[in-house]
Parts: sequence; C-alpha cells; structure tokens
Amino acid sequence: MVEGKPIGIGNVAYVMGMSSKRLHRWYKEVLSGFVEAERSGELDKHNITVREKGDVYEIKVPIFEEGNLGENMAIDEKNLSGNLYTVLSNRDTGKIAMMASTIKTAYLVKIAKGFDINKRMRVKSLSRDMANHYEWFGKQVFMNAYHIADKFHVIKSILQQLQSSRIYYRQLELTKRRLAKENKETYQETIFENGDTSLQLLARSKGLLFLFPGQWTEQQKARAIVLFDKFPQIKNIYYKVIKIRKWYKAPNSKTTYEKTRIKKKVEINKIIEELNKSGINELLNIANTLSNNLQYILHYFIAKETNAKAEALNQNLQRFIITNYGARNIKFFLFRIKIYFS
Repeated sequence: MVEGKPIGIGNVAYVMGMSSKRLHRWYKEVLSGFVEAERSGELDKHNITVREKGDVYEIKVPIFEEGNLGENMAIDEKNLSGNLYTVLSNRDTGKIAMMASTIKTAYLVKIAKGFDINKRMRVKSLSRDMANHYEWFGKQVFMNAYHIADKFHVIKSILQQLQSSRIYYRQLELTKRRLAKENKETYQETIFENGDTSLQLLARSKGLLFLFPGQWTEQQKARAIVLFDKFPQIKNIYYKVIKIRKWYKAPNSKTTYEKTRIKKKVEINKIIEELNKSGINELLNIANTLSNNLQYILHYFIAKETNAKAEALNQNLQRFIITNYGARNIKFFLFRIKIYFS
C-alpha cells in the first residue's frame, strides 16, 4: 500500500520499473478513490464559507473524523504549502480528528461544534500551546476538559529566550566588525584558549545551550567555560532555564496531585520572583510567560501529559511533505493526508 508508510510514489515506481508520472496518475485516478470522492463531494462536505470585510472565501476541512475524538486531545498548527492548518488530534491514538485551513477561533469553534455534543463532553483534557485563541476554543468546544500548557511548548519558549541572548551578543560582535571596517580601522580578532573566535564561540554554542551540563561533550564543556566567562549574562539565563526544566520533574507516583500542585506552585513562584528581580529582559519575559500560564502549566502534574504524540504527528506530516516533494495538487495531497493520518 502506498499509504501504509510515508513513501514517495516515485520510489515505488522505481522499484517496479515504471514511469513515476504514470504510476502517480494511475494511483490518483484509479487506485486511491480520489476521483470518486471528488465527484461525490466527499472532499468538500465539511468545508465552510465565511465572509470577512466583504470578501467571501472557503475554509477547507480535509479531515473531520468524529470517531477519532477521545478523552485526551491535543491542538496545534501546521504549515502546509504556505497555509496554516489547525490540527486537532487524539493524544492516545495519534489520529487526527479535525484539520482546518484556519487558526481563527470563531471558525474553528463553528467547525468543531459539528461533532456530537455527547462525544465532546467526554473529552477530559486538552493539551495545547499557550496561545489565547486555543484557550477560548477549548472552553467553547470541550466544556468538561481541563487544559494543559504543553511542557514542550513551555520549554521551547524559554529556550528561545536563552538563544535570543546568544544572538544578541553575536549581533553586537558583527556590528563591531562592521563599524571597524566603515571607519577603516583594524579589527583585533580575539582567539580564546579553545581555539574559537568571539563569533565562532557564539555560533558554535547554540547546541550546548539546549543540553543539560551532564550531556555536554568534552569540547562543549571547554566551550561552555569560555562562553560563560566571556558572557556571564548568558550563563545566568542558562542556569535559570535549567532550574525551570528541573522543576518539571514530577515526584513519585504515590504523591497525590493536590500535594504535588501545592509544592510545585510554591517552587515556581519562587523561581518567578527570582526572574523578576534579575532585571534581565530575557528572564523578565520568561517570568511573564510562566505567570500568565501558571494554572495550565501546573495541570501537567495531573497525569504528566504532554503533546508528544501531536509533535510526532507534526514531524510525520513534515516527512510526508518532503517524501512527496511538496504538495503541488493540494486537494489530492490533503486527500492522501486524510487516508494516512486519520
């Protein structure tokens, strides 16, 4: 089966000794069922037409599978051929329940309310990023579900702040070089004991800042020593980020959620207080993110739930796009996504 794995039709054609164009046309028009689905209107039956500022356009809903609703759902967005699609998936099965070519809450709510209300009421949890529109969507569609600010999105957000500090210093270094050239001055290149120049040090440190100190190689350890000595603010932000990541470690399973929540809330509030006292913009931004989403961040400890399967689904979608060399015929491409992912 072509849809059994994310494998390109061209690869199948090569193995069979056929023309890839011929096999693609044969699969599309005969084997896949795409032509029949298009003629019957099956492909577009869940699409909705909306009007904005006098313009009328159609929101595509290539996947709308009520059977894929479950107790634990995840919502995220995916870029397909330059268009953003909202993807609602089942965290237990990894199957897509709804996919729509919009990120606007009102339209997503309108589409999702097409699901049977009894099935929507059975959803217990919704894992999502920290965007406000997903919060409103969840409250409108899954009224009984508690929301979880996905751990991976929270950590990704704070790591972006850490990397932004590294990038800031690299831009300063580039500016010094440019100004020296403009003023016809000689720029004195500094070479550190590990062999890196300032620019090389900042560029090559990107990877080690994602890791815990115990995960560094010997080269990364040597580079980290130089980096933190030369740029103490990066060191400060790095170890605050590490502290937050360690805070996510859950206690043993015998501890009740209420006890865990009380303990973790006290700990994170102390961390937020430290961040606010730092006066460093990146740490202030992290403190603001944590404060604004604290309730949903703490919900992680109810069952230590994450968007892991949703993120894996995102990666598989991306792999599917790459394997099939993009999405030239978007309607057929979305049809294939429905077959494989729902």
